[in-house]
Amino acid sequence: MVWENLQQYGDIVYIDVYQSPRSVSFSARVKFSPPPVQAFWEAEKFKFSHPDTALHPAGISVTIRPDTGPPAGWVSSPIDEGRSYAGRISVLLQGVAIGSRTGPLQATIDKCWYHEQQQPEFRLELNVHDKQLCVHFHTPIQTSKGSSLRSYRMKIEVSQLRRVYRTSSLDGQETYVVALAFPPEYWWRREDIASMMCGRRVWGEKEAWYRASFMADNFDGLKSPVSVSSNVEEPGYVDLGRRTTCQFLVAPGQGENMGYLREALEDLNVKMQDAEDFEVVYKEQAPMWQHLDHSNPPATNASAMLEMWSEQVHLPFEVRYQLEVCISRGYLHEHNVSRELLEKMASSDPIKVQDWLEKVADRARPVYDPMASFTDSDVIETPEKRRTPEFCYSVRKAVITPTTIYLNSPSIETSNRVIRKYNHVVDRFLKVQFVEEGERGRLRAAAGQNNDEIWKRIWRTLNQGIRIGDRVYKFLAFGNSQLRECGAYFFSPTDHVSCDDIRRWAGDFDHIKVIAKYAARLGQCFSTTRVLQGIPNPRIVPIPDIERNGHCFTDGVGKISKLLADFIAAEMPGNAGERPSAFQFRMGGSKGVLVVSDDAKGKEVHIRPSQEKFKAQFNGLEIVRCSRPATATLNRQTITILSDLNVPDRAFISLLEQQLRKYDESAKDDAVAIELLTKFVDQNQTSLVIAELLRSGFRTNKLREPFVLNIFGLWRSWSLKLLKEKARIHVEKSAFVIGCVDETGTLRGHSAMSEGTRVKATKKLPQIFLQTVNPKTGKIFVLEGVCIVGRNPSLHPGDIRVVQAVDCPKLRHLKDVVVFPSKGDRPVPNMLSGGDLDGDDFFVIWEPTLIPQIWNWRPMDFSPVKPMQLARDVNTLDLQQFFVQYAMNDVLALIAISHLAWADQMKPRSSICLKLAEMHSRAVDFPKTGEPVAWDWKEMGPKRWPHFMENKGRSYDSTQVLGRLYDNVTKEKIAFEPDWNHAFDRRVLERYELEEISLAKARRLKAEYDRCVRRILAQLNLETEFELWTGFSMTKPVVGTDYKMQEVLGQEAETLRIRFRGLCEEAAGGSSQELIDPFVAAMYKVTEEETTKTLQHLEEGASSEDEDDDLDWNSEGRRQLRANKTPLITFPWLFPEVMVRIALGDQWVQKKPWYSAFGKPAKTEEPIKVSLRPPHIRFGSGNACSA
Repeated sequence: MVWENLQQYGDIVYIDVYQSPRSVSFSARVKFSPPPVQAFWEAEKFKFSHPDTALHPAGISVTIRPDTGPPAGWVSSPIDEGRSYAGRISVLLQGVAIGSRTGPLQATIDKCWYHEQQQPEFRLELNVHDKQLCVHFHTPIQTSKGSSLRSYRMKIEVSQLRRVYRTSSLDGQETYVVALAFPPEYWWRREDIASMMCGRRVWGEKEAWYRASFMADNFDGLKSPVSVSSNVEEPGYVDLGRRTTCQFLVAPGQGENMGYLREALEDLNVKMQDAEDFEVVYKEQAPMWQHLDHSNPPATNASAMLEMWSEQVHLPFEVRYQLEVCISRGYLHEHNVSRELLEKMASSDPIKVQDWLEKVADRARPVYDPMASFTDSDVIETPEKRRTPEFCYSVRKAVITPTTIYLNSPSIETSNRVIRKYNHVVDRFLKVQFVEEGERGRLRAAAGQNNDEIWKRIWRTLNQGIRIGDRVYKFLAFGNSQLRECGAYFFSPTDHVSCDDIRRWAGDFDHIKVIAKYAARLGQCFSTTRVLQGIPNPRIVPIPDIERNGHCFTDGVGKISKLLADFIAAEMPGNAGERPSAFQFRMGGSKGVLVVSDDAKGKEVHIRPSQEKFKAQFNGLEIVRCSRPATATLNRQTITILSDLNVPDRAFISLLEQQLRKYDESAKDDAVAIELLTKFVDQNQTSLVIAELLRSGFRTNKLREPFVLNIFGLWRSWSLKLLKEKARIHVEKSAFVIGCVDETGTLRGHSAMSEGTRVKATKKLPQIFLQTVNPKTGKIFVLEGVCIVGRNPSLHPGDIRVVQAVDCPKLRHLKDVVVFPSKGDRPVPNMLSGGDLDGDDFFVIWEPTLIPQIWNWRPMDFSPVKPMQLARDVNTLDLQQFFVQYAMNDVLALIAISHLAWADQMKPRSSICLKLAEMHSRAVDFPKTGEPVAWDWKEMGPKRWPHFMENKGRSYDSTQVLGRLYDNVTKEKIAFEPDWNHAFDRRVLERYELEEISLAKARRLKAEYDRCVRRILAQLNLETEFELWTGFSMTKPVVGTDYKMQEVLGQEAETLRIRFRGLCEEAAGGSSQELIDPFVAAMYKVTEEETTKTLQHLEEGASSEDEDDDLDWNSEGRRQLRANKTPLITFPWLFPEVMVRIALGDQWVQKKPWYSAFGKPAKTEEPIKVSLRPPHIRFGSGNACSA
């Protein structure tokens, strides 16, 4: 009723109605923005019409009192403290237009909205608080109900803007043009506000705004494939994603308001540039697509077909794809691509044309005159021969945002089972990912229907496919990790291979009636794996699971013979021939972990029912990864839980202070640096490589080798960054390893009788076995004593268990794995955040100060929700619908951050935190069960945020342990800045007399290597090549976690390394020391020459930014600019072991290959018994295995 009676006076953005339960009267607070033009509140009497006309035929009288207090929300200028602005600054507009940047000082406009009279619906509004520029306008639409107006707004983050151009229209009116790197967010407004307010007490305008992905007369969704081309046969269609340049025509009489807005933008570091010579061109659709895309004429009209065929320019698919890469990314614009250029591309060598287009994309800068660029010397050069390692493939990727599609240049990735089977059509696979606008992050699940257009766009992509050139890529499948990151595989069918053919070959899934489980099993075939050529087909021996009390104690773990383990060790990179104890694997429809066992003979692999998920035609052994040692780290969740279990704050603060002190010392002292690097080993074991480079004298008082100096500096900055953002404190006395089971049945299991008791009896604790390497001595030891074991993430007080580590001679053949008991009332891994043994990593910590005082907190029940089963077979439509449902309802991250905030205020044992922990467990299982978690932010979301979470909402200074840890780290300098002020190593530069032919080969290979590196940096949003080489990313991943990002970087670096090591060894004539060492020295020499030349150009200003630098003033663009402007120097460090050998000369001593961290093989000796006796723990009499 309030909205119906007041909406005629302006835009209502907020209504809050209050009615006393003891009175029939009511009051309401109403907010307009902008303020109403008519002062309707000045009327002596004001009447509201009442919906009950029978009871109130004349309406009801109301009293309106305007808020006459001082204006709220004013903001002080960050530049001039004496100046302030209104929280919102509005300027009325007479017109809004969108188009594209087609020249340094030119924009091509192809869609305009104008009106003759001033209307508040057309306005430019700066929200100074949120640093957002909003453009409001409306446009006529045709619907089944007739013509109407639809209100829109585009939202531009001020951080996107570097410059706003002030120009003049033909009649002299003031206009402004902004060129953006990516599209703004578009929203449309529902007009049936009354229906939204029915029965509501509080309403805000945000609820009326819905995301828009396109404009058209029909808003039920497009029925055509998603494509880069804007040729969509839909009445009223406007491709919002391709138009990243906006023009605003200021209404007369807005000079004063525009002056305020200009001042505010300039204070926010946006340059307002007068540019009378900025040309705005008005054109319709670009002719490029007409030359390339044609609808098929009727078959009976042969002459028309022949004529159209002769007019069409035909490009090979590889060229067409790369052209669309450049168009989609804005490096080429369709208005600048002429028919003459297309014909020249069609008549040229496709390999050279593709290479030119890839260079355009790799440079990540707009080319406004592509014809001139195409005819220069770049395209005449023959590209370097490309080689793909046998376990890799060249993959094409598409990124779908709410309004547009971006294509990526092909990159090299490790393959999977399906790709290897269909290698003959590998170019028809496409990896697809759905992300937020500008690739700024993953799509967020939202309550209500405000994101319906986004979900419809995902559905359209899955259901209609993606058109690239003459191909349409259809939905194929997705794996668990892809689903969590909103990604999937697509395939363009041929006459002989369809998507159904591939899915049928992958396995027999007909027995699976749960859609989510079906999708997970199908996606299992797309796991990144290595098929090792030297491994014979294994003999599969079925063995039973160990089950008790409805629990499976061997869930996901089997056995493998020593012979097969030795084959794997010899073939897999990173093992140097040493036999790992466990392997994460895929084999046909089986998955999980295989542990080395004497029970498996010859070529045997023992598989349990819990490992076999489906039947498949292919049963080769595929390896995902091998067990390897790493140290564990604390994080915000584990610290919160341990603190709640009465670990004193001083324990965490002391560890942090020691670590910060060591980091400071390590910057100057190599001995301290090496100690840290060998103690705190990352999952890719890069820290061990850095330690060996320091041992080899690359960082001394006289020599500061640039590469080694920078990767060490990056490691230190990365470590400090994780300390600040994640409270990631390294624990020296710890391990982070794969879990497996005690096949001997000698370790004591968990007893349900101990749950909830206050007795701390060591002899009643569950037992584990852990044998690993001591980083200080390089010797193997067996852990003994009381310790804690857990798994990330841990949100429930029972997720971290106190256990007893014991020596068990029968298990001493296992190292770098944690062995859990096969006895007891319940499997220990299941109590650790619902873990199992199919490849989960567990942390084991025996630092005495971190042993909790509360030992036996009752674990959470991780019994999964029973999923709904279909009464029919699962089909492709079901998979597509589940993908969209998951994207809409994935609230795992929301639950996790809410738990962290509430736990700081209420402790993990509080009722709300326990409920959130349970919800988190169900959300983790969502991809397997298909059952979403009902999330209500108003009920479960925090009202305030601790300051260490750096949330923009209401915050408070936390005095809990996480707040204190955060405050300690904020004093440190964290940012990583590459250092180019030091000379290269003369030991390497002067070791050999280098021939020009070797230098020329090295230069050509470095050029190709640098292109691949820049491409990966752009695709993964990395600032520097050092992050790729080390796996230490300083930027937040677009999707996924930091841990997953480190894993991805490790895979990317390994693939790149293996590929180019092979090419370099081929160029050197072999891999022997006599051949490869001089060639690596040549690689180092050309890197030094190019670096010196590039730095000189930068100092002289030869590489200063040109006038089109607007497109680089955003987070993604700035990274591209930095990577393109600075030299790349990692090329010779593809061979760090050779660099060490060259530098040390006669002092060099043979050691393990670099990828095994240069360390000497650990010697298996009698176990060292580690004393773990914190003051509050009293040991029992025996530490041996007990049943």
